[in-house]
Amino acid sequence: MAARVVEAIAHDAVRGAEVPAFLLRHYLRTDGLSTSGADLRDALGVALAQALVLAGGDVTVIGRAAWLTLLVEATAVAEDERLLPAAVTLIVGLQAEWPAQTGIAEASASVEACLRAAEVVDPHPLVQCAIDQLERVIGGSYRPGEGLVRERDGLRVRCSLGDHVRAASALLTAFELTGRLPYSMLAEELTAIARRDPSPDDDDLVIQCEAARVLCRLAALHDDPGYRGAAVIATGADYCADASRILATQSARALAGSPAAAAAYGLALLDLLK
Repeated sequence: MAARVVEAIAHDAVRGAEVPAFLLRHYLRTDGLSTSGADLRDALGVALAQALVLAGGDVTVIGRAAWLTLLVEATAVAEDERLLPAAVTLIVGLQAEWPAQTGIAEASASVEACLRAAEVVDPHPLVQCAIDQLERVIGGSYRPGEGLVRERDGLRVRCSLGDHVRAASALLTAFELTGRLPYSMLAEELTAIARRDPSPDDDDLVIQCEAARVLCRLAALHDDPGYRGAAVIATGADYCADASRILATQSARALAGSPAAAAAYGLALLDLLK
C-alpha cells in the first residue's frame, strides 16, 4: 500500500486527502525507520506541499473536511508555517456552510474535522459550535430503533450506510473530546443499525473502509474496563473481528483499485493493526 501511494505522489496523481493521510500515518507508525524510510519522508514532503495547493480548491464538503484533518495531523511532524493558516481557512469555510447544511454525511464529516482541529486552534468556541451542529443534524434525523431517516414522498426512508458511518465517527470524536457517554452509545447504535439492513452504498469501498475504522474505535472502547462499567454496550459484540471481515472482503478490490482506494484501505488496516 505504501509503495502504491508513494508512486501516486511521484506521478502527481493525488486528487484527495486519502493518499497523503495514509502516508503520514504509515510514516508515524514506523517512525520513518522502515526499509523505505527515506522514500517515505521524501514522498511525505511532496504530498504535504501538494495538499496545501489542492485543499483550498476542493469543491466538496467531505473532501475539504479530509484535507483539514490531514493538515491538522501534519502540524505535529512538519515545520511548515503555512499548514496552520491553511487549516484555519478550511475551518472558516466549513463553518460558514453549517446553517444551511442538511446532508448527514457531509455535516458529520465537516463537524468531525473541525473537532479534530481543536487541538491546534482555540478549542472553546470551535468545539461548542461543532457539537451544536452535530446535535442539530443528527437529532433531526434520528429515530430510536430506526437510526437516521429521511422523509421521501411521505414515507420514512433509512439513510445510507455512509450517513450512519460518518455520523457514528463524528459522535465518537465528540465523545473523545467531551466524555459524554450518550455520544459514544449513539454511535454504537447507529453502527449496529447501519449493518442490519442493505444500503445503496454498501458496495462503496471507501465507505466500507470507514465502517471498519469505526468498528475499530468501538472495539477499543469495549476493551476499556472503565468504559464498559459506565456505558450501556452491546453484549457479545466483537467489533475487531467484524472489522477484520470487512477488510478481508475488500482487500482484492483495494489492491486492484485506484491509489485513493488503496490509501482508504490502508488507513483502515492501520487502525485494525493498532
